[in-house]
Amino acid sequence: MIYRYIVFGILLWMSVLTAFSGERIIVVDSVSGEPLAKASVLDRNGKPAGMTSDRGELPDLKPSSYPLTIHYIGYTPATVARPDGDSRVRLSKMTLALPEVTVSVGKNEVLHLKGYVREYSTLTSVTDTVTLFREKAVDFMIPTKKARRSFRGWSSPRLLASRSYFRFTTRYGLDSVSDYYRQHFSWSDRVGVVDRVPMPLGLRRRSEAGDTVYGKYGVASMWHRNGESVTLQADVLADSVNRKWVPDMDAFMHGSVDFNRFDIKISFDDIGESMLMAENISGISCNIDTKGRGWSLFQVFRHDEPFYVNTYAEIYITDRKYITTSQAKKLARLSGTTLGADIVAPPEAPPLQPAVRELIARVDSIDHDGQRTALRPDQRYMRTIPKIKEKNVLLNMLKRVWH
Repeated sequence: MIYRYIVFGILLWMSVLTAFSGERIIVVDSVSGEPLAKASVLDRNGKPAGMTSDRGELPDLKPSSYPLTIHYIGYTPATVARPDGDSRVRLSKMTLALPEVTVSVGKNEVLHLKGYVREYSTLTSVTDTVTLFREKAVDFMIPTKKARRSFRGWSSPRLLASRSYFRFTTRYGLDSVSDYYRQHFSWSDRVGVVDRVPMPLGLRRRSEAGDTVYGKYGVASMWHRNGESVTLQADVLADSVNRKWVPDMDAFMHGSVDFNRFDIKISFDDIGESMLMAENISGISCNIDTKGRGWSLFQVFRHDEPFYVNTYAEIYITDRKYITTSQAKKLARLSGTTLGADIVAPPEAPPLQPAVRELIARVDSIDHDGQRTALRPDQRYMRTIPKIKEKNVLLNMLKRVWH
């Protein structure tokens, strides 16, 4: 009999919790109504705050984190004003403008891609938080198999130009901004493009199809085709095979850095029949959550002090061109300044959050020249060095030798 009362009490308590918890907010496609898994969530300050679940549910966040901004590459971002709002957040799909392929005169041996990167990163320790918003102009060099004999190229983004905006906050309420921080803690520099991968059989010769690949512990990747567009969403940590999507990160995964989350999404457009090529990539997004970043951070933080890094980044391909190997080698020797690289957001890049625009305005208003001229040296660290005659120095040296 007592067991019946225990079971009844548990069921009653669960019903009370359900009544007070309310319905979870789910992010869905505005047309199909299907949940959008692994959508990135930014809080009111523009910091990565998590991702939606496999069922599209928003993560549990404090009311002070709202309003939230939901990012899902290929969709127009949406805002969630408060936690007790609508139970459905509908994202509208947009078409990423993949530029036309330009072919230079000569053999088409190397694919030169240019891209625009927008990233949000947070470095958190016990006492401090560093928030970063950065825009970058990058490029990639993907040689053909034959051209790789004399030119290796690079699949990770090469930095051509960047603008960085840092915000520093402490648990004591201190708040400051800067355009410089000596520690590099963003992961976006390691996320690049893949050369060529076969399209899953279930997506070939179909205009609308999906395919799910399971790893050892759950869903490893999800594919979806809509016309001439294919989207891949992969959990890099779910299966070691998925590391092929980020080959330059493999060394970190075997090191001392603990990866708690690593999701990547790649959009392909103007696809062929059976292969997905680097020239088909229109956009990439990643969400990475780690404990630690690398040995260099210990210059600032103690070895026994935990610190956490979260990076959300979006990469948009803005130009693609086939060039000769000799042209590629020449461009490889030039810097971004020499190339005249400029940071221009493509039309499909979403507008920035108000908090990010405020951060940019604060950093741009810094009067660097005025601060340098107003700096007064501390006289306590200055002393007059007496002049020593040359003959006295020579005499002292002779005395030391003699004794």
